[in-house]
Amino acid sequence: MVHLKIHVEADVAGPRYRDAVVYLTSEEPFEGALTLKLREGVAVTGCWPRWPDEMGEQSAVWRVEPYTRRFGNRVLYSFGVRLDLKGRVKLSAVVDRWLAEGSVIVLEARREGGLKAVVGPLARSCRILSFKGILRMVDATPFTYIALEGDCVAVRLHAEEQGVLAGHLEYEPSFEELPFELELKGFTIASVESVLLARLEDLRV
Repeated sequence: MVHLKIHVEADVAGPRYRDAVVYLTSEEPFEGALTLKLREGVAVTGCWPRWPDEMGEQSAVWRVEPYTRRFGNRVLYSFGVRLDLKGRVKLSAVVDRWLAEGSVIVLEARREGGLKAVVGPLARSCRILSFKGILRMVDATPFTYIALEGDCVAVRLHAEEQGVLAGHLEYEPSFEELPFELELKGFTIASVESVLLARLEDLRV
């Protein structure tokens, strides 16, 4: 059985697509074809590790020829492509506030069905003033990250001398949010995992 992972990145500003990765893995050999039918207004500007074997105006086809990876006595068969994209996307997540008020950072975001919001890296001296949602502090010595989960999340924090601060939203996208429709031939998919990571504009604190 083959496992499929789809990872899409977008910018909240725009909003627009950045890139996407389609990755197939199996404990047994497999082969076939991968077809991506791009949505209207979406274009491929780069591709790794190789360009499609066939490419139309709004479609691309690769022969699926997996490579092997060994983990002790275990062998995994894998195949993947990374696409650089351009085109607008309609995100199901809404960012109501993402700003710096002096040394105070404010983020408010929401999505029906839930999302995870991540802010950081932050100096470990940062202070949480208030929050909404399920909050976790993720250690990444010498820094820390704040992760919030829920349908509606918010955080207000104090961070002096931060410099540039990044953030992103992460969730399982709807079918309409994917930049393409995907067709697979020659093998059966056992599981699908898809993630959309929407990057917030960097803040200068």
